[in-house]
Amino acid sequence: MTASPVRRIDPVRPAPGAIMEAAEVMKSGGVVAYPTETLYGLGADALSAAAVESVFALKGRPEGMPIPVLIRDAEMLEAVVVRVPEEARALASAFWPGPLTLVLEAAPAVPAWVTGGGRSVGVRISAHPVAASLVAAMGSPITTTSANRSGRAGARSAGQVEADFPAGLGLILDAGALAEGPASTVLDLTSGAPRVIRAGVISPAEIRAALEGRHPAAEG
Repeated sequence: MTASPVRRIDPVRPAPGAIMEAAEVMKSGGVVAYPTETLYGLGADALSAAAVESVFALKGRPEGMPIPVLIRDAEMLEAVVVRVPEEARALASAFWPGPLTLVLEAAPAVPAWVTGGGRSVGVRISAHPVAASLVAAMGSPITTTSANRSGRAGARSAGQVEADFPAGLGLILDAGALAEGPASTVLDLTSGAPRVIRAGVISPAEIRAALEGRHPAAEG
């Protein structure tokens, strides 16, 4: 297996050449590691079943576990979900770009590898310039599962990514070390009241405030 190449990239003003190189890797079915505002993630074409399967193989991730995706904008959101409820629009307006993953009913185009064989998909827009530029360059959703072997701690530096994946990745974008902190909040909007399924950066109180007047509460 080929060693994973590493490219340094400015976390604030990412060089277009490095972004396009990473996008080309993903367009050809490969997997790249890139920074987000919380952890380094593994990116692949989220609409390619074969590409997402490669992410599972690299991580040693059990089948049936869903993988969230990054999108660029509202237009891309509507391409991966069946509908966008008013609660989702309110939360997106309040917290996107940012560390809030919304779980919505997946569109038929989303592979079962992404949904874990279920009917929902987790989506968000990243505030990190590198991640946002990658999705824009791809022109389609990318996976955003943490860049670590299953069962290990999420990577906060390119060095940690390389230690877990010395080979097999098409590219590692090294934007330096990320600050310590919680992961993104994951909120399920598919069944009745909004439900927090992973606590993270955005608190239930902030979610309730954003939904005030639209839903009685977000359940913890």
